[in-house]
Parts: sequence; C-alpha cells; structure tokens
Amino acid sequence: MFEFLNSGKLEKVKINGYEDINKGGEVKIFEAFINPDEFTINYSSNIDHTSTVGQTGTAGNFISSNPLELSLKFYLDGTKATGKLKSKDGNEITVAEKIVEFYDACGYNTNRHRPRYVEIIWGKLHLLRFDPECFHGCLKTVSINYKMFNQNGTPLRAIINATFVEAIPAKQRDSADKASSPDLTHIRVVKEGDTLPSMAYKIYGDYKYYLEVAKVNGLNDFRNLQPGKQIFFPPFDKKVKAKTQNA
Repeated sequence: MFEFLNSGKLEKVKINGYEDINKGGEVKIFEAFINPDEFTINYSSNIDHTSTVGQTGTAGNFISSNPLELSLKFYLDGTKATGKLKSKDGNEITVAEKIVEFYDACGYNTNRHRPRYVEIIWGKLHLLRFDPECFHGCLKTVSINYKMFNQNGTPLRAIINATFVEAIPAKQRDSADKASSPDLTHIRVVKEGDTLPSMAYKIYGDYKYYLEVAKVNGLNDFRNLQPGKQIFFPPFDKKVKAKTQNA
C-alpha cells in the first residue's frame, strides 16, 4: 500500500460512479478495503504500416492515439484478519456485499443502457494525460477470483481484477487540446537550456518557425536566450509556414 506525502495519511482508492459522462444523475461510491499494490496503465496508438509495391517495410504513419486503459486489483478480506470489511457508509458487510457495491458504482447502468462513467481517485496517479490525479472512464472488463470460503460456501476472500477505459468529458478534452494548439497565442518562459528552434518545435511542430518568432519578439540574438525571459508565439499562419519552408 502507498502513503502519499501530499496528504499526510493513507489514501484509499475511491471510485465515484455516475450515470453520464458529465457526472449527472445518481452517484454510486466504492472505496477499496485494501489498496492495490500496483496499477497498470496501457497506452497504445493506431499506426498504418501499409507498404507500397516493392517496399519490404515501412516506419508507419501515425493515425490516432487510443484511450488509455487502467488496470487495478482490489483485495477483499472478510476474515477480519486485516480489519473489518466495511461499506462506504462505515457499516460492516460481507465480501459478496462489497462486490455488489463495486458493481453498483462501476457496472451496467440500466437507466442509460451502458456501463456507468467512473471517476477513480487515488493520491497522485500520474496518468500524464488530462487530469493527472484522477482517471475518467468506464469499466471495460472485470473478473473476480474467490480465494477462501467458510463451511456453507460463503466467500471470505476475493480479488477483483478490473480494467477501465478512458472516457473524457468533451469540455475537459477540448480544453486540454486547445492548451497545445498551434492556432492559439502562446507565451512561454525561457528555461535553462532552451533554444528558440526547440521551443518553436514544441508549439508548431516545425523548427523553422523560430525565424518568425524571433522577428515578432525583436530578437537579434536568438541563440543565447536568457532564462526567465518571456517569448511570444503568435498563432499558426499557413502563409508563415509557406514562407519559412521556402526560406
């Protein structure tokens, strides 16, 4: 289990389940009994590897990024050896009831005829995209491994293996996309080691734009940027692109 220094206390994985992607409707909550000892994030891309006649191979053209996937294991112990298994309300419950609580928060939503949208919160997940401390998505697959039973067959221990696929609200996704869009004005502060060509590449995807950026900012010596200086990057302009590429 992990202890996060930002909070000063042990944070349990919490899942908020919603009826729609904008967090509308009735909210269902699941809180882990024992935190996972690991989590897996899967990033993947769609690449076109089609080769032309006579070619033996190709590096492939990037098509798109797939939604990331987050896999977690939830350990449920009803033997009381690691404490009492409790519901989100603090009442003692069984392993079976805790599994129902998980499915209520993450499973099929009969009102919308699809899996519920979830928000997974656990300290700082460092997911790298959108909100780094919170995963937004829905349940893709789940399997339950029952480990121990009492004499009448009631499960005493179980492991929930769950994989969630990313689903981002349109407003949040658009906001993140616009933050790196070359069609908008950007202001960047120079850091130690920055060069104007490398900064231009991050904004426009082309090193040649540094000539236009230098002109706009009145930079006579763009090779020696002073750390702390603000650089103005104008919106993308197709005319500028044509001019710089033909330079």
